Amino acid sequence: MDAETGSRALHAANDLVEVLRLAQGAVERVAQEVHGAPFERADQLAQDMQRLRRLAERLRTEIEGFVSREESAAAGRGHPLRRASDHHSPLS
Repeated sequence: MDAETGSRALHAANDLVEVLRLAQGAVERVAQEVHGAPFERADQLAQDMQRLRRLAERLRTEIEGFVSREESAAAGRGHPLRRASDHHSPLS
């Protein structure tokens, strides 16, 4: 994984956490405004959203660790996009 790919993965994970935070807030507001069956459904959805948000936050943490390890490994190997097969002989 190169730095650009890692950056995209982290941004995507952050976006996911933010979207779920907004969705959780919206469904909690809905639950405050309704009663009966709609409240029950909104309350259950709020709990589900909270669970998904926690999972997304764990995923983000795992991605951060993965990217950090990949960057460290790439620094030890040299340029992250280089492979042994990429070495070309100089032109004469």
